[in-house]
Amino acid sequence: MESREAGRGQAMAIQRWDPLREVLRLQERMNRLFEEVTARSGDAGDADASGAFKPAVDMYELPDRYVVVADLPGVGPGDVDVNVHDGVLSLTGERRADPTIPPDAYLRIERPRGRFALTIALPPSVERQGIEAKRREGMLEVVLPKKKEHVQSKIQVEVK
Repeated sequence: MESREAGRGQAMAIQRWDPLREVLRLQERMNRLFEEVTARSGDAGDADASGAFKPAVDMYELPDRYVVVADLPGVGPGDVDVNVHDGVLSLTGERRADPTIPPDAYLRIERPRGRFALTIALPPSVERQGIEAKRREGMLEVVLPKKKEHVQSKIQVEVK
């Protein structure tokens, strides 16, 4: 007797039961379940021992300054502190949940919420007096000027 699918040119393939394949499928489903649970709890997996997460940062050097750019979307100006003490830059604060969205309405949460903390050891060439911090487009930019004696200048070589 022929099945309907076989009658339309689509024969069913018979597969041998493989318990290892079933265990691997179960493991994949469990991994997805754990990923969803940790995403809903706000745990992005990049937290320190205190439970505070570390925002993503870029740091680069220009001839007259260092610049640190931290991704902090959804963090208000009053929710972040920038400090320099003993040659260490520290960014601390909190990303709060949107109060207009009920917690049980979320289907997926991947952006970490709660306290954040980041420390970066600074080179001794940083001039503490001129440090500036600016927010723009969900990023915090910290400009760390170099001391004048550490600013590199190109010296022209004379040809005689």
